[in-house]
Amino acid sequence: MNNLKVVSWNMDFWKSKHKDKGWEFINSQDPDISLLSECIDHPSQNFSIHHISKNKWGTGVFSKHKIVEHELEFGKVHSDAIACADLSIEGQNIILISLYGKMINGNAISTLHRCLSDLTHLFLKKKLQKKILIGGDFNADEALDQKQGNRAHHLFFERLKDFGFYDCCKKFNKNRVRTLRHKHSQFPWQNDYLFAGKKLYDACISSDVIDDPNLYEISDHN
Repeated sequence: MNNLKVVSWNMDFWKSKHKDKGWEFINSQDPDISLLSECIDHPSQNFSIHHISKNKWGTGVFSKHKIVEHELEFGKVHSDAIACADLSIEGQNIILISLYGKMINGNAISTLHRCLSDLTHLFLKKKLQKKILIGGDFNADEALDQKQGNRAHHLFFERLKDFGFYDCCKKFNKNRVRTLRHKHSQFPWQNDYLFAGKKLYDACISSDVIDDPNLYEISDHN
């Protein structure tokens, strides 16, 4: 299979004044797949699975290749926090999951743990699990555990590992990478991730975090 380019980004559309510029940047990168949070639909995208939260923005999988919504076998606890799509390309089947750590009462980790539980039946199918990409703004960072005095974020990432998923960013970036510029904190928060099942992880040839000041007015996420 030829190289597959994937973008994961929180587009910050609920407060952004530069919505079209966000899409212009994505299109300039020419991704095959975009796993997006806080996004809206856009006519430049050929195919999309978009679960709207409110005010037309939500969580989505966008692609220049044909995708269809994956048939989930249950009612999701937070339907606007998960978008799941099937992609068949060059004889390969890939499951794409855009996961958003939706804040409820100022807390995203409970949403994330529920979402993993909702997706467990999918993760346990070993033939499928190796071909899953799961990414997005998780609103999760193990550095928060020390601040909050618990291990909830650590346990979330341990659950991902136990299900057989690997951190694509860590494969090529040994040091911590910053993906969020929080206006109330100078700490280099990492909220955004891309995890892959073993087959896709082994095939991953690069992973870059784009920290471009020209994009700061569009979104507070890299």
